[in-house]
Amino acid sequence: MGDEVGVTGPMPQPPSVRVPPVLSTAHRWGRAAACASAGVLLLVLSLCGCVSSSRTDTDYRNKAANSAEAVRSSVETARLLVRAVDAGKSPGPYTSRTLSQLEGAVGSVSTQFGSVQPPTRESVRLRTGLIDLLDEVESVLSELRIAARQGRLQALPRLAEPLPGLSERLRRFQELVPT
Repeated sequence: MGDEVGVTGPMPQPPSVRVPPVLSTAHRWGRAAACASAGVLLLVLSLCGCVSSSRTDTDYRNKAANSAEAVRSSVETARLLVRAVDAGKSPGPYTSRTLSQLEGAVGSVSTQFGSVQPPTRESVRLRTGLIDLLDEVESVLSELRIAARQGRLQALPRLAEPLPGLSERLRRFQELVPT
């Protein structure tokens, strides 16, 4: 008899395998945007860690340029997101969540940079200009987030109109440090 086990009835069938449906273009874009958002958030958080006290104008300018770069990345991500919404390729919940993350990242950068003691009067002027600009960016992102959460996605392109100009102004702060 050996290895035989008394089995009665039909052999059990393996569980059925569920094949996922082919992803739609909007779903693939949403995944790509989610990865991009995560990358932006990681960049912002890593750059926030770079901000500390400054002893020289050069060091302070570097911190200002790094902060502007991080915030500009958030602005450009918001611009991409609004274009996707306008094309019908970004759902409301994803859009509002992403805008909220971008707004939070900008607020974090602003807080970190604002906590650095400017070493000279020239640095105080630089600080005032950049903090004012970061406040403007945060305000626009806030308006976008609120509209998205209220389901007013059609209003986002109009509300996002200041973003290209803000991005350009942030680029000028980035240029404080030659590469």
